[in-house]
This record gives sequence, C-alpha cells and structure tokens, in this order.
Amino acid sequence: MQLIALAIIALTVVLIVRRFQTHATLLISGFALLATAHVSGLLSGSPGSGDSLTGLFAFDLFAQVSEAFSSRVARIGMIIMAAGGFAKYMSAISASSALVNATVRPLSRIDDPYLLLAITYVLGQFLNIFIPSAAGLAMLLLVAMYPTLVRLGVRPVAAAAVIGTTACLDLGPASAASNVAAEVIGITPIEYFVRHQLEVTLVIVPVIAALHYFWQRWCDRREGDGPEAGAAIEASSADDEAAKPPAAYALLPILPLVLLFVFSPLLVHSIQLDVVTAMLISLAAGMTCEAFRLRNLREAMGGIMHFFRGMGEIFSTVVTLIVAAEIFASGVKATGLIESLVALVDGSPAGSSLMTLTVVLLLGLTALLTGSGNAALFSFANMIPGIAGRILAPVESLMLPSQLAGGLFRSMSPVAGVIIAVAGAARVSPLQIVKRTSVPMIGGVVAMLAANAVLN
Repeated sequence: MQLIALAIIALTVVLIVRRFQTHATLLISGFALLATAHVSGLLSGSPGSGDSLTGLFAFDLFAQVSEAFSSRVARIGMIIMAAGGFAKYMSAISASSALVNATVRPLSRIDDPYLLLAITYVLGQFLNIFIPSAAGLAMLLLVAMYPTLVRLGVRPVAAAAVIGTTACLDLGPASAASNVAAEVIGITPIEYFVRHQLEVTLVIVPVIAALHYFWQRWCDRREGDGPEAGAAIEASSADDEAAKPPAAYALLPILPLVLLFVFSPLLVHSIQLDVVTAMLISLAAGMTCEAFRLRNLREAMGGIMHFFRGMGEIFSTVVTLIVAAEIFASGVKATGLIESLVALVDGSPAGSSLMTLTVVLLLGLTALLTGSGNAALFSFANMIPGIAGRILAPVESLMLPSQLAGGLFRSMSPVAGVIIAVAGAARVSPLQIVKRTSVPMIGGVVAMLAANAVLN
C-alpha cells in the first residue's frame, strides 16, 4: 500500500511541476490515497465501515470535503478571510502605500548600495507583519522602493531579488500560515507571534540581511556591471504622486496588531479580542477616516465592498487550498506513510532534531514545487501534533520551523507568484532571481533550525 501511495505522491509532484491546477491535483490525489487505504483495509479484513460518514465509501470522499469546508470556513477560514479582506481595503484606500512611503523615505540617504539592500530586506520583513501578502507587499515595494534602489546604484536584479524575499518568514497574526500554526498549537495568533515567532525571527532576520549584503555583492562582481533594463517601474511611482494618501493613514494597517497586542493575555486580561473582531474594528476606523477625508458618506460606506471582495478572493484561493491540502494530508496519513517516517527516528537519541529536519525538508520540497508556502504547511499541519507526541517534543518546537520553512523555501521557487512578479519588474528570468535568493534563504533555514533548537 505504501509503495502505491509513494507512486501517487510522485505523480502529484509531477502534475504540480507541470502546472496542473494545485487545488484539483491535491483533491484528486487525496481521494486516490484514501481509496488505496480503503482497498488495503478490505483486503486485510479491516475495512473500517463503522467510520463511514454516509454508508458508502465513494460518497464518504465527498462528505469529507463537505465537513472540511464546514469546519475550516467557520474557524481558521474566517480569520484568514477577514485578514485578506482588511488587506484589500487598506490597499484600496492607499493606507498600505502610506505605510510603505513612511518607512522607505529615510533609506534614500544611505550611500552604500549593498547596505541599502540589507536594510530594505529588514524593513520589508517588518512591513510583512502588517501587509501579509507576499506578492502584495512586493508590488508595493516595487512601486515605492525599487526605483530608489536602482537610482542609488543597485542593479535591478539584486533589488528585485531582495524585494522578493521581504515576506519570506510569513510573520504576524494576519498571516494565514501563522493562524493555522497557532490554531494547531492551541494558542492565539498574537501569543504565537510574540512568544514563539518573534524570538526566533530576531536571529533569522540579521542572518538573511547579512547574506543579502555579501551574496548580492558577490553576484554583481561575478556577473560584471553590464547594462540591464529595469527602470520601467519608476514611471509608475510618478503616476501615483497625485494620489498620495494622508500620512496618518500609515497607522491604519498597524491598528489590528495594536488591538490584538493590548487586549490579550499579554497586557489587558479583562478584555480579549480575536483576529476577526480586531479586523472589523479597524475596518470601521478606516471607513470613518475615509468619510472625513472624502466628505462623502455614501462613497465611504461603499468602500466596505473592497473588504468583502478581498474575503471572497481569499476564500477562492487560500481557504479552498486549505481544504484540498487537508484531504491530501488525510490520504497520506491513512496509508501509514507518516507512521513509517516517525518509526524511523522513534527511540533515536537525535529523534527530535532529525524529525524536525525531515519535516522541514518535506515542507520545503512541497513549497519549492508548488510555489506556495501555505500549500506546504496546510498539507501537513494537522499531523504535526501527533508526530511531536511520538518523539516526546513540544508541538511548537516542530510547528514553528515547519511554518517558517514554507515561506523560506517559497522564496527559492521559480514558480512562486512573488518571484515571477519581481522577475518581471527587473526584466530577467525567475531562475536569475532564484539564484540571488537561494543563498540568503538557505542561510535563513540553517539559522532558523539552530535558533529553534536552542530556544524551543
């Protein structure tokens, strides 16, 4: 059964690499794996009919999808959709642009182009806490920061590569991956961010920034200083000058994080907010600001549709991916492959470290092939508590590197949306961008594993 399962997984990888639709591929592969496990049970005399949802196995497959949608949309799906809707609204009223403009302006005073690149990465990673979309943040930085970097002597391909990695850690309570990780561990997203992500991030970020400094300089010297196109983005920044938002709008994307931090077990114990409530309060604050700015209540109220459209977009892409990945993961688990993997390190003195490395590499390969860190984490997140229990390790010590690995490996994938976007801006191939991101991201993975081993 496990040999057949490995063949199905290998075929899944091939289909994804050949750009078959990821959601459908994972669903069909999950069905095939579940069917393999069911047939194996029939042949061994243990079909497990008592666990049937409908009384007929063929219908059970679709009933599992229905149950997954019901549970995910009601819980983690709503959190992710609210965060996506809020990000869409912040972009529509130019609050995200205001935040980026306020933070990148001081960088124009730095003379060393490679120091500027390192600081750009650190700044972008900070902005990722409030702008959780990797591609969305990259597009903002391509408009606001890319022309400045090129004018100050940075080669377009180096600037694009650094911008493409600014969201490589998927930080903060607005991140879909962070919310999934926090739910599996059993804590709030803000607790996960402050108590687990933050301390490891303080180790990883300086390492990646330093590697960007030296690696981009080495690549530039290796490739020479030949002319490269890439200033096309500069024109778009000039086009946006007339539509500059008020400077105070830079505070709006930060508001949900402030609310979640203040009204949490970390500070105010008597009042606690969840992510969805914080996003809705911040949405109301944004709409109020728009009403005063536009002096048009009708137009300000109409802006709420940006929020709802953003929720719909997240449902159609991220939430459905969570469900598809969950079915695929259920199939993998049903075939016993995970149990066999755990058994390989069970009882070993280095079992915890070896299993952490194995899971990180497994998720990393998935992220490389799919171009999505979310797809990688969503496929295996629900298995991590069981694996951690078998090797007698805290759940967070296995979940944290798994969650961070998805974003780090995604930033080395030539099929990732963010990599394709920045490659287009620099007018180079995605493989040239991946060459520039590979060493900093590999260094980030090593630093992440080392920091997690020490701190968790």
